[in-house]
Amino acid sequence: MEETKEFVDFYIDMPIIVYTILIILSLFIALIKKNNLEAIRLFRTKSNKLNVLDLVISVLLFLKLSTLIIFNVPYLMIKSGIEYNIESKKFGNYKENKSGNFKNTYRSLSDDNELYIIIIGESTSRSHLGIYNYYRETTPELKKMSKNLLVYKNVISPHAYSVGALTKILTIGNYENPEKVSAGSIIQLANSVGFETYWLSNQRPIGPYESMITKISLSAKNHKFLTTTIAGNSKVLDEELLGEFNEVISNNDVKKKLVFVHLMGTHHHYENRYPKAFNKFKDDPITKFKSEENFTKINHYHNAVLYNDFIISELIKQVDSLHTKSFALYFSDHGEEVFDDLNMAGHNEDIYSKKMFDIPFVLWQSQKYKEEKELLFVEDRKYMTDDLFHGMADLLDISANEVDFKRSIFNKDFKERKRIIKDTIDYDTFFK
Repeated sequence: MEETKEFVDFYIDMPIIVYTILIILSLFIALIKKNNLEAIRLFRTKSNKLNVLDLVISVLLFLKLSTLIIFNVPYLMIKSGIEYNIESKKFGNYKENKSGNFKNTYRSLSDDNELYIIIIGESTSRSHLGIYNYYRETTPELKKMSKNLLVYKNVISPHAYSVGALTKILTIGNYENPEKVSAGSIIQLANSVGFETYWLSNQRPIGPYESMITKISLSAKNHKFLTTTIAGNSKVLDEELLGEFNEVISNNDVKKKLVFVHLMGTHHHYENRYPKAFNKFKDDPITKFKSEENFTKINHYHNAVLYNDFIISELIKQVDSLHTKSFALYFSDHGEEVFDDLNMAGHNEDIYSKKMFDIPFVLWQSQKYKEEKELLFVEDRKYMTDDLFHGMADLLDISANEVDFKRSIFNKDFKERKRIIKDTIDYDTFFK
């Protein structure tokens, strides 16, 4: 309900409400004036019933063949409900099967303490980040540590919504084999070689057994969803995760930790994603879609990015302070259109915007990690995160029959492939 209210507040304005009311009133008046008896008689004969049925089928066929049906609300409600239940059932085994069904898993034994963190952002387009040469300095903290960062400049997400993106990012599934999203996750792979795994989230799980992302996350040995303890309050700031993370890394009894930190990031409403201390950007931003409302939303977004920069850098600093074998990988689930190419702010797979797929992708490594593992860094490598299962396995030095290092952006044997977004569209030709 909170997510629905937030969506409605963000996308529905007064003109749309007035227009909808007028349409409903017009229909109501037309029905009152119509002779209802004639409508009842219409269904009394068999031939009339068949004619009505033929008309309904013809309209449905027209809607289907013309693709207009995808914008039909009753159709979407039924279709989405059916698809959700089918997909949800595929993920039912992640909580019970902590180690998956991987074959010939291997990782060399080590006495080192190890701490690895995967930071998953939300709705953040790389084009609005200072470290990607944006005109506003929205990432001052990451810029300070830029000499120790690998900043990848050509990484995209397979989808413009969280469930579609993360179910592929975290699993073996990709656009070539979308059905494999239920065949095993990077969390299960890490469990199978002895890691203690953690999932810390500032995203609402919508009931611990309902969200498909949540079902994958429950394969972690430890998990915590902060917002479930605050009755769905969508204003919980990501800084609440810093204390939870510190508690995890302070446990010296566990030598090998893999921690997933799922941020609220820059999800709309943007003004709810940062505290007052980060209300920095107030002047008119650069955009071709000029209005006070647009300027306000852009400034809120940039302040949210600024706060996001603080959170990511704080997490990295916490890891760095331990002087252990570590890395921190940060990426966003998908991007966001914020009055760049379209006169809108948000993300929607039925509206095509390059910014919805362009994501930040940044890796920090500790000195001990660098000494033991050498990565091949090519900043402009074309990469899509539906193959990140293999990239994370590579970073963690885990091999298995299901792991293909040719699909790892960090590996010398990496092979570029077509980047097919939404399972059907070639990103590199569509946005050329």
